[in-house]
Amino acid sequence: MIRRVCQLILILLLAASAVRADSLSDIRRACIERGNFHKGIHWLEECVQEMFTAEPVHVTLTSVAPGAGLAGFGPAFGRDIRINHFDLLLASSGAVSTDGSYVETAQITFALPTRSFFQLNEDSTRSARQKYGLHAVEHRAGQEPLDAKISVTLGYRRFDAREQDFYGLGPSTTLPSQASYGLILSDTYAKIDNPVSAWNSIGIDFSFLQPRVTSSIYGAVPQIRTAYSAKTAPGLNSRDDFLRYEPYVLFRIPAHRSFFTTVRVGYAFYQDVGDRSFSFQRLSAASSTSLPLWVPSHDTPSHRNWFLNFVCPSLRSATRCSIGDLTLKGNVAAAYKGAASEVPFFFDQTLGGTNIDGNDTLRGFNDYRFRGPSSLLFQVEYRHSLWGPFGLLAFYDLGKVAILPSDISLNHLRHDIGLGMFVRAGNHELMRIYIGFGSGEGSRVKPKFPVSF
Repeated sequence: MIRRVCQLILILLLAASAVRADSLSDIRRACIERGNFHKGIHWLEECVQEMFTAEPVHVTLTSVAPGAGLAGFGPAFGRDIRINHFDLLLASSGAVSTDGSYVETAQITFALPTRSFFQLNEDSTRSARQKYGLHAVEHRAGQEPLDAKISVTLGYRRFDAREQDFYGLGPSTTLPSQASYGLILSDTYAKIDNPVSAWNSIGIDFSFLQPRVTSSIYGAVPQIRTAYSAKTAPGLNSRDDFLRYEPYVLFRIPAHRSFFTTVRVGYAFYQDVGDRSFSFQRLSAASSTSLPLWVPSHDTPSHRNWFLNFVCPSLRSATRCSIGDLTLKGNVAAAYKGAASEVPFFFDQTLGGTNIDGNDTLRGFNDYRFRGPSSLLFQVEYRHSLWGPFGLLAFYDLGKVAILPSDISLNHLRHDIGLGMFVRAGNHELMRIYIGFGSGEGSRVKPKFPVSF
C-alpha cells in the first residue's frame, strides 16, 4: 500500500515540475522577501497561507483518521479554471502519516448555472474555492453562505488507517474494554448540489464504499478479533462492498447575515452489495448557529490602547469591536435496519475526540470512545483570534450514543468542558490543540488536524 502512496506522490511531483513556477515564486515572495518580524505577524500568516493554498501546487497537512498517527503531510494540486459562467475545479493530494498510515484523494467539480426558483447573486456568495473545498482546510462546515451555482462533483478517496480504537458498542462501555484494529476504506463518490434560493439548497450524495478491517500495528491492547466477535462487533469479518446514497436539504437563515443558522437534514441508504445482511438507513439532522460577539468601541485601532487592540486584533471599525464568535451546534442521527440486518461497526456513529470525518465530538474523551448506530450531540464553542494566525477556543460538549433510535433521549448524557488554541492562515484552519476536562476519564492534550475533503 505504501508503494501506491509513493506512486501518487511521484505523479504529483511530476505534475508540479510541468507547471509554471507560480507557486514557488509566491511562496518565496511571501516567506523570504517579505519576512520581517518588525512588520508584525501578518507576513508569517501570509507565508503559511501561501504554503498551503498556492495554486496549482502546494503542501497539505491533514489527518488520515483519528488515531492514525499525529498528522499526514504531502504534496497537493489544485486549479480553478473559469470559462464564461462555468467553473472547473481540480484537486488532488497525497499524505503519509507519522505511523505509516496514508490518504490519497482526487476530485473534479463542475459548477454550472443553477436551476432555482429565484435569481441568485454570485457576488453575495462565497467563492468556488470556498464552496467546493479546493483545499482541504479551506473552511469549517456550516459557516459559509450558499453558493449561487449548481455543482457536480466526482471524486475518489482512499485511506489506510493503521491504528483505530474500539471499546465496544453502546453508551456504557469502559476503558478496559479497548481493542485495536486497522481500517482501509476506498470511497468513489459523486455529489450534486443545487441552491434553489438564497437560503436553501437540495442535493444528493452517491458513494461506492469498500471497507476492509485489518490488523492494527498497536500492540499495547488486544487486537479486535481476539477481544470481540462478529456478534459483538458486527461486520468484523465482512468483505462486502456498499452503495450509499443520501438525498438532503440544506437551509441557511438569514441568507446573508453575519449571524445565521444552518440546518442540514438527510436520509442515507447503505446497501450491502453482498448478502444484504448489513444494509440499513440513517436519518440525520444537524444545525449550527453562528453568533458574532460585539462590544461598543469609539476609536480606530491606531487610537486604542494595547489591551483593546489585543482583544480586538482584526477589527478596523471605530464603532464596535469583535470579541469573538459563539457557535451552537446540534446533531442527531437515527439508524434503522431490518430484523435480519446489522449496522457494521465501522459505519457506526462515534463520540469522543473527533469522528472519522474529522469533526469534533466529545472532546474530553478518547477518539471513538463511544460507538453506536445512533447518536445525539450538543456543543457550544467560543473562538477568538488573539495574534496573527493564533486564536483561542473554549467549548462545552454533551451527548450519547444509542443502539436503537428509541434509546435517543436527554437522559445520562456524557459531557466535557475544555480550552484550546487554533492556528489559521486567512480562512484556512491548519490545526487546533485542546485539553478537555470533566469527562471522568482524565485529561490530555490533543492536537487535531483537518481531514482532506
